[in-house]
Amino acid sequence: MLRLRKLMERLRKRSGNQKGITDMLVLLIIMPIFLGVTLMVIIFATFLLRQAKIDDIKARALQMAQTEGYVTTTIINDTRTKLSTVGFPAVVKGGVTYPSFTGSTTTKVLKDDVDPTVRLVIQYPASDLSKLMAFFGATTVEDPGYYYLEANGRSETYE
Repeated sequence: MLRLRKLMERLRKRSGNQKGITDMLVLLIIMPIFLGVTLMVIIFATFLLRQAKIDDIKARALQMAQTEGYVTTTIINDTRTKLSTVGFPAVVKGGVTYPSFTGSTTTKVLKDDVDPTVRLVIQYPASDLSKLMAFFGATTVEDPGYYYLEANGRSETYE
């Protein structure tokens, strides 16, 4: 019985030190989780802002194409410049320069035509996240795909 009392007294005396160690361990576990969540929120917000900017660039290019009646080289160059400022610089992949405007209306469409639709298509290679996914144990993909932005509008030109 005496031994049990001495053991209980020792545990009570250590409880102050043990509490500090427990708090430190909890802090070492919680802080990286909190930091990770905070960084993920920042990365997600940055992604959303970048996507909104791309949508604005696409809308402006479509507006210019509607005014002209087709997608001109000036519109293409302006769009490429704006996309490069957002983080999508001109890239050559497989002999094709991206951002690519293949599928866009390249001949003048008048407002009074039977089908006055002006089409804008912007294609860009997607980010290759295979190295990051390999870190999480996912298999790598040979071709990550493409961003494909498409918009249709009505021609506003008369001649």
